[in-house]
Amino acid sequence: MDAIKEGEIPQGKSFKDTKTLVTKLEGLGIPRDEGRGIIAVEGTNILFDVTKGIQYLNETMDLIVDAFKEAMNRGPLANEKVYGLKVRLVDAKLHEDSIHRGPAQTIPAARSGIYGAMVLGDRLLLEPFQKATVNVPQEVLAGATRELQRRRGEILDMTSVGDLQTVVAKVPVAEMFGFASDIRSATAGKVLWATESMGFEPVPSELQPGVVAEVRQRRGLKPEPYDAAYYAG
Repeated sequence: MDAIKEGEIPQGKSFKDTKTLVTKLEGLGIPRDEGRGIIAVEGTNILFDVTKGIQYLNETMDLIVDAFKEAMNRGPLANEKVYGLKVRLVDAKLHEDSIHRGPAQTIPAARSGIYGAMVLGDRLLLEPFQKATVNVPQEVLAGATRELQRRRGEILDMTSVGDLQTVVAKVPVAEMFGFASDIRSATAGKVLWATESMGFEPVPSELQPGVVAEVRQRRGLKPEPYDAAYYAG
């Protein structure tokens, strides 16, 4: 994923130097035979075609890529973007009549196949985290650490220079609303703080069902996500 984020692996479905790209993927642990089948990159997600001799597949591939993009931008758990997924097309059976290989048939079928595989692979919801760096005098340190911990914050480091204490914590972005006023109250205003992004991590398992239901309802969906059987229909 780092190589994608840094632009070493380009986005889209048209790659200027496929040979160099395949070598790059091999260096990242992707088998060369699989790397040769790279079809598309969407966000932090990659689609590979590892099929052999599927009739009509070439003329249908653009539609499969469209389905892949849709699935990556609206995941099957909470309709959120998908993060860090490798999708491998391993088999396909396409109708001999081109009228039955159009967008209305191909895109839903390919999208459901991706969704179903994700469900079987134990999909989960990720949430963004921030690194919060808080500087306070020793006398109000306890109030600052309590404020971070009550927001599901994990203390990563604590250092001191004279009477000034620096606390570094990892905190879910969802828990940071109202932090500015609360940390000032907890430290009697004797605080300097800053935040920066720390990427994504899974929502704790005990919180996941409630968070998923809340997100789905906010998007106008029923609270319970569909199971694998739904996408196999």
